[in-house]
Amino acid sequence: MTQFSETSPIFEREEVLREEHYPDDLPERKGEMDDLHMSLAPAARGVGANNVFLHGKAGQGKTAAAQAKLSELQHHAEEESDHLNLTTCYVSCESHDLSTSYKAASRIYQELTGETRPTGYATDVVMDMMFEAMNDIGGTIIIVLDEIDTLGDDDRILYSLPRARAQGYVDDHVFPSIIGISNDLQWRDNLSPKVKSSLYDDSVLFSPYDATQLQQILRRRAAKAFRDTDLVPVDGPEPSRPADDGDESDSSDDAADSSDDAAPPSADATATASPSTESRSTASAATVEPEANEGRSPEALSATTDTVASDEAEQQTDATIEGTPVQVDNSGQEYIFRSEILTDDVIPLIAALSAQDTGDARQAIKYLRKAGELADKSDEPMVAAEHAREAQALVEREAVVEAMREMTTQAHLALAALTALELSGDAPVRAKPIYGVYKSIASEVDADKLGQRRFKDHLRELDMQGIADGEKVAAGSIGGPAWQYQLQVDTEIAVEVLKDTTRVANINFKTIGDDRSLP
Repeated sequence: MTQFSETSPIFEREEVLREEHYPDDLPERKGEMDDLHMSLAPAARGVGANNVFLHGKAGQGKTAAAQAKLSELQHHAEEESDHLNLTTCYVSCESHDLSTSYKAASRIYQELTGETRPTGYATDVVMDMMFEAMNDIGGTIIIVLDEIDTLGDDDRILYSLPRARAQGYVDDHVFPSIIGISNDLQWRDNLSPKVKSSLYDDSVLFSPYDATQLQQILRRRAAKAFRDTDLVPVDGPEPSRPADDGDESDSSDDAADSSDDAAPPSADATATASPSTESRSTASAATVEPEANEGRSPEALSATTDTVASDEAEQQTDATIEGTPVQVDNSGQEYIFRSEILTDDVIPLIAALSAQDTGDARQAIKYLRKAGELADKSDEPMVAAEHAREAQALVEREAVVEAMREMTTQAHLALAALTALELSGDAPVRAKPIYGVYKSIASEVDADKLGQRRFKDHLRELDMQGIADGEKVAAGSIGGPAWQYQLQVDTEIAVEVLKDTTRVANINFKTIGDDRSLP
């Protein structure tokens, strides 16, 4: 018999904690959804949707909002409208490396027709093929360009698509429009004036979630994902758990699953859940404002979070009645969150950690999933705060490793030089000695050598990514600031990543670090 099992003592439907899961409703984004609705509303009246730009940091519900509102519009077209002929086309520019208008147009053509992406043609020809496909389809055509900033400076398609009717690129019965989505808050400002004026009729900003909103999101996901975890209607019957095959016919579970990425929580959103077993923590849903913790170390952050959660728990334990109120939609129906699997401090802790970092719901959900996996792996009966902290460390390590793997060759060479000096015991070390080792490595692997100023840019990038730590120590030789650097990641991790790269895989870091003298 193998060790594999079709069930988990912790998870019931862990797929709702994965990135590919999108909710049907986002109550905590009601304002943003209303704005997006107004941009799409003209389509229902037969005049085509407005072009709209959704922007904000990663994990703020932009893509989920677009998909949810387009699904609603599609339902209207199919069930309620006699005249709306709607076609939607979702394109992830980053996933498909759509860095040019040519690539974007060919991908849109493929999505609209189901045919192979055209290659070997001039850009004008591919654009004509895309517009001809729109003519064949007819009606309202809404193109979602996710990670639209991947296009960079090549904005030709962003000028042509919104003006397709005015320029005669499509027939009179075709109404194309764009929903552009970007995590880069400055990207739109760098577009040419003619593109900015034609591309976006409307713009919707998705601000970072706060800790209270993240708690609401996490509880809705947790009610679906974990065993013995429910959202109970305050004035309704006890919910029945969904079937093992993922059936979502139960109304309360549908509400929990359909509203994961957010709306303003009720005033009672931070009330604590009552323990169902003696082993459960009594910590409450503590909200910690991110501005108050800028620049604090992870250790100080964790200690603050624990203290706040503990203090609020002591104040509210006597007042706890049935559980934590959770808003699942905008209907006014109140639900109570209860769990026999999650200790009461897990979700407040994860929400606080994520809110103080980026306010990223995707990150918070990943912390929760990892925490559950750690509890499952160690055969623990409950997911506790220590699992959440360990999950955060693992996720952050994975993110740093991924960032190191995706760096350019020159950035890898800079990292290799700093790693060599770290292994030889010379770090923290100033930029000049690092540059000397960098030149030695570049010569050994037959790579171009950057000038010292450009090389320092790569050191600063390592610092910004959390891979290295740069510190201003004194005035330089010509009066400017001098910096010294050291690794922020374990040397073993840096070496492991670098050994997987083509250019520096055969470098002996210890030898290179020893075979040079520091000034």
